[in-house]
Amino acid sequence: MQLSVEQLMEQARQMTGLDDFGEDSYRPGLDCLVDAINRESIPTEIGKIAIPGSILELLINRLQVEDWYRRHPEIDKEVIRDPVFITGLPRTGSTALGHMLGLDSETRSLRGWETYAPCPPPDINVVDDPRVAANEKRMADMDALAPGIGDAMPRNPNAPEECFPILNMSFACVAVNGFYHVPSFERWVMTDHLAEIDAAYRYHQRVLKLLQWKTPAKRWVLRSPVHSLALDSLLKVYPEARFVITHRRPEAVLPSISFLIHQVRDVFLANPSPKTLGPMQLNQWSEAARRMMRTRDAIGEDRFFDIYHSEQIADPEPGLENLYRWLGWDYSDDFNARLRNWRQENPKGKHPADLDFFGLERDEITRRFGFYTERFGARM
Repeated sequence: MQLSVEQLMEQARQMTGLDDFGEDSYRPGLDCLVDAINRESIPTEIGKIAIPGSILELLINRLQVEDWYRRHPEIDKEVIRDPVFITGLPRTGSTALGHMLGLDSETRSLRGWETYAPCPPPDINVVDDPRVAANEKRMADMDALAPGIGDAMPRNPNAPEECFPILNMSFACVAVNGFYHVPSFERWVMTDHLAEIDAAYRYHQRVLKLLQWKTPAKRWVLRSPVHSLALDSLLKVYPEARFVITHRRPEAVLPSISFLIHQVRDVFLANPSPKTLGPMQLNQWSEAARRMMRTRDAIGEDRFFDIYHSEQIADPEPGLENLYRWLGWDYSDDFNARLRNWRQENPKGKHPADLDFFGLERDEITRRFGFYTERFGARM
């Protein structure tokens, strides 16, 4: 399988009847990604359909977003006020935390179905949006192909989703390496491409404004571990953002995220390469921790609140009460009741974590994350 950027773009144009993809900051990343897929990924028969389909979906979303802005320029007047971002290393409890905060009726989060198909913009007056059922089928199909994903990370089309599907629309986000074996693209994103990453966060805000337009938000709670790699770029777009950082011991984090990615790659790729996956994740997330701490030291501790995986697993309510006090939000009886119901209905997921299978060594993890565990390890 050899993909062509121009053919994918032309296919997106033909499928939508649209031709404006927005500012061209997405092109360097798209070109790099397609080149990396062509040279480094060996797709399965399913992958030969799913891989170009996933890129086509992102291009179609860009075309549709730009078309809505063209027809309704007033969307750009929307203001995303003082968002809260949950981030940190992956597999640290951020999904559960995002779901719990999403139970608060005062909070607006990205819903699973709207991150993959943001257009037409959701409308508070529309009941039973067909994209909900479409996203539910999407998840069911994926769970059937890779049952380990649902076990490790239960999902719901209306539940809060990560920001990476929106960031992926700019082709400058490491999250795509969860679907393809593209080490050269990962290196490209992780090195000197600040302009493209800045642009990805501007586009993130552009999509959020669209989603907020007909579904007003009192406050946004957003999440993704990938934000930890780019807090400086994020703050250029959201200068008043506050951050909730989730923590867990790196020797548990790395095999866990490697397992999750491998479940997906094993479906789409004939070369899922688990022995190289672990070291790639080690490089990526040790650098993320370093960047996150550097930004934290630069802008001040008062913008950050820490939540520890072990404490959240034992009993999340004390930590959430402290978080609400820090945010200045009302911890209502209604929210507390919803929280307790959610915990009963969502038991903790379990899955194997094998360091050796993913080419990881405990001593190397300890060495690479020493600066991080020295600062936060006492409670992890």
